[in-house]
Amino acid sequence: MDRFAWTSGLLELGETLVVQQRGVRLCDGEEKVKFDSGVLLLSTHRLIWRDQKNHECCIAIPLSQIVFIEEQAAGIGKSAKIVVHLHPASSNKEPGPFQSSKYSYIKLSFKEHGQIEFYRRLSEEITQRRWENMPTGQTIQVNKDPQAGRIRAVGIVGIERKLEEKRKETDKNISEAFEDLSKLMEKAKEMVELSKSIANKIKEKQGDITEDETIRFKSYLLSMGIANPVTRETYGSGTHYHMQLAKQLAGILQTPLEVKYIILHQHFLCVAVDVNVFWL
Repeated sequence: MDRFAWTSGLLELGETLVVQQRGVRLCDGEEKVKFDSGVLLLSTHRLIWRDQKNHECCIAIPLSQIVFIEEQAAGIGKSAKIVVHLHPASSNKEPGPFQSSKYSYIKLSFKEHGQIEFYRRLSEEITQRRWENMPTGQTIQVNKDPQAGRIRAVGIVGIERKLEEKRKETDKNISEAFEDLSKLMEKAKEMVELSKSIANKIKEKQGDITEDETIRFKSYLLSMGIANPVTRETYGSGTHYHMQLAKQLAGILQTPLEVKYIILHQHFLCVAVDVNVFWL
């Protein structure tokens, strides 16, 4: 553990994030230390560990310090681990959480799994040694854009901020989409009631369809963008009729879904209006 140094967690110039895994404990050889549960990040240059609760607690070790790695299978009550064997600490190393250690290796304990993929990616980076081909030592600073008024950041903090902004935007779009869906359901209910009334008159041959009912029915269809509704009279009652009806329904639903950037997987409203058949 004396090979680790304190870090801000920001990626250096030319450094790229490869993979990350939550729920990782660091062990100094065979001994457990205070770094119990954190996010382990693998970049092209370093292994970075950050505490999941205290984001200011962040340490890193260069990949150039690694001699070799090996896997350790999970046991009864024990998590799977990656054993990382290290070179001796350099004399000009930055300050870290430990001044010395009796072990020449550390263990990465994966309490939430993910060790197989992490081991594979770490092995690739050690083999490729990409840190030798890229400039290091210059950290990309966090600064404010005076025109946009937004903070631009590269690294862990910047990524989390962008994810939070994206989540808020998605929540807003979902709320607006459900408001539009409620309005569509209200309109659909009115259409179905009118359609049932027309169908009952045809079926029971009781009275004529009034001009007002015809105008209302056509206005509902036009408000949904249906100038020429698909009916059995025009397309028959076979597969061709159902295919054309499906295309018309898809065209009705496509535009509002694209505007709100949302596809509703769990709730799907299907309204098929015809003088003979009705579904809701």
